[in-house]
This record gives sequence, C-alpha cells and structure tokens, in this order.
Amino acid sequence: MASEYIEEFNALLHGEISAVETYNVAMKHATGVEIVRTLETAKQSHVDRVAKLRSHVIEQGGKPDETAGLWGPFEKFVQGTAHNEHDTIAMLEEAEAERLVNYESQRTIVQGEVLSVVLNELLPAQHESHLMISSLLKQISPIPKA
Repeated sequence: MASEYIEEFNALLHGEISAVETYNVAMKHATGVEIVRTLETAKQSHVDRVAKLRSHVIEQGGKPDETAGLWGPFEKFVQGTAHNEHDTIAMLEEAEAERLVNYESQRTIVQGEVLSVVLNELLPAQHESHLMISSLLKQISPIPKA
C-alpha cells in the first residue's frame, strides 16, 4: 500500500511544483508592489506544499519527483499568452481554481494517509491561495482594448 501512496503523493507533488513554476513566471509580469507581495505569499504557500509532499513521499520510503512534467498552467505562460499584468493574474486565478477543483475531487479518489493530507493540509491551503488570487483579480482592472 505504501508504494500506492508514494505514487499518489508524487502526482500531487507534480501539480504543486507546476504551481511554483507558474508563479515564478507570473512574477516577471507583475509590477505593482501589492500585486508582487500577494503573488509572493501565494507562491510561498505552494512552496510549503511542495516541501510537505516531498516529506510525505520520503516518509513512505519513496523518492520525491523533482519536476512538474509537461502539462499544467505553466505551459500557458511559456506559450506567451499572458500579455499584461491583468491577464497574468487572470491565468493564475484560473489555475488556482482548477487546482481547488482537483483537490476537492481527490476526496473520493484517494484514501488513507493521502486523503488525510489532502483534507488537512492541501485543501485548506488551496482555498486560501485561490481566495488570495481571486481577490487580487477583482482589485485590478483589465487594460481597455483600443
């Protein structure tokens, strides 16, 4: 059973590594002090989750994965679809919402220690980071199209 938990923890780890990478790219597009501060706080939440998930993999006797893989919100940034600060924050909000839905769906998929980690660590932190970015998006207005 432990090896199953290792795979599940590593799958969750991929998503959190992707989130950190996404924030690293997004922060290059941020200019406002409050926006940068909010992005740093949200990113740190994901960095903390990466550390926790790596720890859980090691506790199970596994080797934590080091990369996010090829998919996820990070790919959108690499393709250059965020052209301004508002678009960047909007894409982060979408990614945070998708991650929240993913963690909510894990309630019926995972079990044992993985379920406990999802319910007690990942899901509450994800609610907070989604709320942070969602609130930020509501505070900034899009650039009017000419």
